[in-house]
This record gives sequence, C-alpha cells and structure tokens, in this order.
Amino acid sequence: MKKFSFLFIALLLGFLSTEGLLAQENSVSFQAKDLQLISQRYTGEQTNWPIVMELASHDSETNTFSLSSSAVLKLQNFSSAANLVNEQRTRIQELISSGATIFAEEQLKQAETTISDYQQQVKEGNLDEATRLAEQLPGTVDNLENILMENRLVDVQAQITKKTGEVDKRRGLLGSWEEAYKGDLLKELDGLKTFVESFANLSFSDGSTVSIEPETQAIIRKSRIDKLDESADTEITLENGSLLAKLSASGKSKSKYILNAGPSQSELKSQNFYAEAEGDQIAKLTNYDGMAIINSNNVTITIQQNEGTIVEEGRDPLPPVKLLPAPDLIWASKDTIIYRDQILFPFSEVEKAQEYRVQYSSSLNFDENVVSTITTQTSILLNDLPLGTTYVRVQASDELGLKGPFSETVRIIRNVDNKPPPLFVDNARNDLLFTQQKSIEISGVTEPNARLFMDGKSIDIERSGQFSIQRDLNQKDQILTLEAEDRSGNMTEKTIRIIRLTEADLYNLSIQGASGTDPIEPQRSEITISGSAYPGMEVEITLKEFRKIIKTDSKGRWGITFRPDSGKMVITFKNAYSGQTFFTKTYSVQLP
Repeated sequence: MKKFSFLFIALLLGFLSTEGLLAQENSVSFQAKDLQLISQRYTGEQTNWPIVMELASHDSETNTFSLSSSAVLKLQNFSSAANLVNEQRTRIQELISSGATIFAEEQLKQAETTISDYQQQVKEGNLDEATRLAEQLPGTVDNLENILMENRLVDVQAQITKKTGEVDKRRGLLGSWEEAYKGDLLKELDGLKTFVESFANLSFSDGSTVSIEPETQAIIRKSRIDKLDESADTEITLENGSLLAKLSASGKSKSKYILNAGPSQSELKSQNFYAEAEGDQIAKLTNYDGMAIINSNNVTITIQQNEGTIVEEGRDPLPPVKLLPAPDLIWASKDTIIYRDQILFPFSEVEKAQEYRVQYSSSLNFDENVVSTITTQTSILLNDLPLGTTYVRVQASDELGLKGPFSETVRIIRNVDNKPPPLFVDNARNDLLFTQQKSIEISGVTEPNARLFMDGKSIDIERSGQFSIQRDLNQKDQILTLEAEDRSGNMTEKTIRIIRLTEADLYNLSIQGASGTDPIEPQRSEITISGSAYPGMEVEITLKEFRKIIKTDSKGRWGITFRPDSGKMVITFKNAYSGQTFFTKTYSVQLP
C-alpha cells in the first residue's frame, strides 16, 4: 500500500514538473513558455493567449506569470464565449454554402465584421469587449439566416393554362368564388373549382402541371421556389374530386411536391400521379411513374410505379396494390381516318376488371375538351366526333376502384371530301426529324386511298393510310417534300427537314473565361460555354451538384454562363420534345 502511494505521488510531481505549473489555492503560476498551453487549458484555444496575458501578473525576477483564482474563473467563463464564436463560424460557413454571398451579402458582411472585431479585441486582451461581441454574434447570424431564406425562397404563382367549361377561383381561404379565366394567376391559399363537364390545368414555374378534373375543388397551400437551385416547394390540397399531377423531370428529381387528399399526405417523386378524394374521409391514390410516399394515421408506405392504395380516416393506408394492366386495343392501326361523326372503339378484356374508363380529347395530352365515359363492356360507340383529330385511350379499374394505367393512344381523324387529306409524319416535331444514322425510316399516315408523293416520286401506302419510307441521307441537313392527294384532288404538302447529327458538329464549343477544351482551366470566377446545334434540341450540363438545361433558339444556338467547380462536366444533347438522348460527352474542369 505504501509503495503504491509513493509511486502515485512521484507520478503526480513528475506531471507538475513537466507542465511547469504550480497551483496553490486555485491560483496558477507558469513560465512564459507555457503561455499558449495555459490559454488552451482555460479558454479552449491557444490563440486567446493575449487575454491570459492581460489577466496575469508578472514576476520579473523569476520571469513567472501568475493568475489569481478570480482570473482563472474569468478565463473559464470566457471559454464559453470562445466556443460560441466557433459554433457561429461553422454556421456561417454552412450559410455561405447555401448562398449567403448572393442572397444576404450585407448580413454576411455584418457577421464577418463582428467576428473580425472579436478577434481584434482578443488580440488586445480586452476580455469584456470580446465577450460582448461573442454573445452578440448568434443574433447576427440568426438575422443572416433569416434574410438568406427570405431572399432565396420566393412565392410564385401558378397559372391557369387550360380551361374547358365553367371553372371558378377563390382568392384566399375566406374569399368568395368567382369565374376563373385562362391566364389567371393563383398564389398560396387560393382555390380552384370545376363543375360537371368542366376541366382546368394549373401550370407551375418548374414546368409541372396539375390537371383538375370535373367536379373537383383544390387549394394551393404552398407555392415557392428556391432561387439558389431553382427547386420548387409546392403543396396542394384536394378537398373533393380528382386530379392528375404531372411533375416535370426537374420537379421529380429535386423539388418537393406534397399532395393532401382525404386523410392522407403524399410526397410525390412521380411524373404521373392520380388522386381521388371523397371529402376528408377517403382517398384513392394511384401512381404510374417513379414513386410516392404516402402518410396517414401516423403510418407511412411507399407506392411504386403502377401501384395504388386507399386511405380512410382513422385507418392505416392499404398496403400497396398492383394496378391492373392497360387494355390492349383491338384496332387496325393507331391512326384511323373516318368521314362520319361516330365510330365503334373496341378493346380487349382485362382479367378482374370491374369497369373501364374511355377518354377522348382534342389534345394529345388529354388536357383540353376531355370526355370520359364509364362502361362495363369492351367496346363503346364514340358519338359526335368533331372534325379533325380526336385522341382516344382506355383504362381498367379493379374491385377497389383503383384505376390502372392508360392504354396506348389512338388517333381518329374525321375528314370531309372538300378538305385536303391529313398528312402526319411520326416522330416529327415542328417538321424536324433528327437521326444519328446515315439512313432514316420516315413513317406516318394519310387518308386511305390517297396518293402520296415524296419529292415528286410516287410512294406506296397501306389500305389504312399508313406509309413507311427508307431514305439514305447523303447530306447532314436536307429537306424532303411530302404531298398527299385525295380522290377529289385536294392536296396537302408537308416539308420535312432531316438532320443527321454528328458529335463533331454538336461539340464544336466556344469557351470564354477559360483556357483549353479538355481539360478546361477556368481563368475567371465565371465561364461561358456556347455552341451551335439545331432548333428543337436541348443541352443538359451537369458538374457535381450543378445541373442546367438550355434549349436551343430558332437558329440552333445555345449558351450558358456559370460558376464552375473542379470535376467532371457532362454535356448531353437531347431532343427537346421527346427527351431522346443523342450524344453525351465528359470534360474535365480544373480550377487553378
């Protein structure tokens, strides 16, 4: 026992000797060489040594410094202030990463000035003033964060871009209902209501749309956009009726979309989500793309593509249900030309289907002049079809009332003899066709029994009016002329521009503010990349977290200016209408 006690005392004395410290009655004495060690021990940082020097007394004969017990206590109290400053430094760096230099520049300068003043007071050994500035800093940083979020997050308005029949709007929760018009802008807490045989489309700033079906009432709870990354924060409440939410590609990937329906709340990561609500008691939710996270009664489930669920008040959501498949169409072709105002539309039976919903519309997107008919049969007579093109599709519903995905869409073209024959070219948009091959198949449809010519040469067509032509491309950019002539001599002419894409043409880039092409070495904080492609294309540029899509102008030109970061920059060329990817190329960006 004695041996252990002597050993402990010896170790303790050795430790005190190594540190060069002598402590008596809570006071501290130390050599000049231990100044930073004392600062670290009592204030938490070596850089606070001027504060220690200011509080310590100096014995010139022994060159020893002494801190009284009260001085030690002051230093220990100051350590809390020093820790507070370090915490706020970390917060400021996080806020800078969140865009403080752009959206709260003055408040950032104020916070940085407060830290600079604090550091100066520490250097001068002014403990009281340094402590005051440290205690003031959290409020300054709070203000910085508040201003940053106020400037980053801005309220945006949704616009009524489509309207059929009677549609009403309401300004705020307490406003009265009044007639809505195409082009009206709706903000947070505004409502929209449709009636029998009426329909409306709400479009949001990121390209997402919500189709409000007949006899539906919906409210915009939130509609904001983050200017830093252009992500949206949107919340909609479906009070009654049904709607179809179609998120844009960017909305699906980076924005937050919340849909409240009945007793449920759904976070959408889907470009095709359908909801039906019977007041606040029950909701039927079906998802046709991506996924959706459903929460109700404190239970969360995820429904994937072509799955659905039912949510009732006070009950857990029904586990995900696989939707019925789309009916197959018993149809000669996807395009049929008729000369009367009605036609029988047949489709195949789907096992376990309880009913079918047939929709037809004058719009390919089924967002205008939509007519829906419910039937238990596998065919339906479409009456009173208007002149021109009508699009038709069908879906099956199961015993729970969950609607499966729609079938393929067919075109019914109603014509009269005194009008030129219709002439459609598949995959052509604005009379443009893109290809990467040296030959192309040009297909489409015209009126049955019509005569078809390409650049004056007769082309065979099928009895249904469909045609398919294989064409070698001797030039990268060429024009073809199609002419369709019916039996009455009416003629339709269509000029198609065919563009054979090459990587060399698309990636002939102009880079300003940087040297080199690969690697690219920026010489300024912002660089500009531009090029010349073709109309109807879009360019997607990604670099780490940065992602931007640029559409070409009417002459095919495009360009972007941005702040680069080191890493792999990917440039992808796509069809702006179909999303088809043509070429992808990676460049290395190296900051100095």
